[in-house]
Amino acid sequence: MTRIVWWGALAGAAMWSIFSLVAYAVVDTVGAGASSYGTVPGFPPEPFTFAWIAARVHGLGVSAVAVTWLIGMALILGSAALFQRFFGRRRQALPQGPRSWGSSIPAPPPAGSHAARERATGR
Repeated sequence: MTRIVWWGALAGAAMWSIFSLVAYAVVDTVGAGASSYGTVPGFPPEPFTFAWIAARVHGLGVSAVAVTWLIGMALILGSAALFQRFFGRRRQALPQGPRSWGSSIPAPPPAGSHAARERATGR
């Protein structure tokens, strides 16, 4: 069951990465175009104009996409890890008796079995 969860988490992480890459491309393209609107080549943009604000938002937008991607990846992989922690393997190993390791001589029964007690007591 946990393998299915981890495969799902990896598929979700891949989809989230593709979505974030598209968001990054949109923010970068629109922000770069908007930051040059209304500027005169050779002169710095005046403060508090559309081009100046767009340049600042573009710089913050690219960083915001990267931070959002990191938070999303942490949530996706963290939820898979929590699922494994709470619903992971709870099976206890069965006690194994001595093995013959492929020998033609059969291994004796486990010490706690009824046949072993009969042999020990001679009944």
